[in-house]
Amino acid sequence: MNKGGAPKGNNNGAKSKRLSSMLQARLAEREQEQELMDTLLGLALDGDLGAIKEVFDRIDGKAKQSIDVEATVKRFDELSDEELIEIARSRK
Repeated sequence: MNKGGAPKGNNNGAKSKRLSSMLQARLAEREQEQELMDTLLGLALDGDLGAIKEVFDRIDGKAKQSIDVEATVKRFDELSDEELIEIARSRK
């Protein structure tokens, strides 16, 4: 696994780029883009929660998510020899 990223061999990013390119090419004609937007808005007005969420995400932007984190932090000079050795062993 890549540090902080997807596992090696994962090609979802490449698939996403190809799909995006295909959609942009297909929607190059304004008429098809308008039809797609009309369909989405129609679904939202009919009460489709996924469509409603998508419309508001596009209008207002996606809602920010917050995560509460509690951590106890020790300075290195506060750690015991045993704790320092454990930290050193756990690093690869």
